[in-house]
Amino acid sequence: MKKLFKDDKDRKTMNNVLKISAWGFVIVISSFVFMFVGRWIDVNFNTEPAFMLGMLVLGISLGIFRMYRDGVDKIQKVYKKDKPA
Repeated sequence: MKKLFKDDKDRKTMNNVLKISAWGFVIVISSFVFMFVGRWIDVNFNTEPAFMLGMLVLGISLGIFRMYRDGVDKIQKVYKKDKPA
């Protein structure tokens, strides 16, 4: 049976690429959900487009913040592992 990856480094690289693409998907989906919720609020309270734009910005910023925090947590784990005791 043929191996898919040559070594562990290739596997980790592919894993990171898949995580980044998954975060992109999460940011897009969450921004659309927040935008539609904001649109619903705007239609019901006749405040167009205030809530739609605000919720869109909130959805994008929360997705980017979560992606950043996930990356920072991973970097901190690697740093703590490599740090001498």
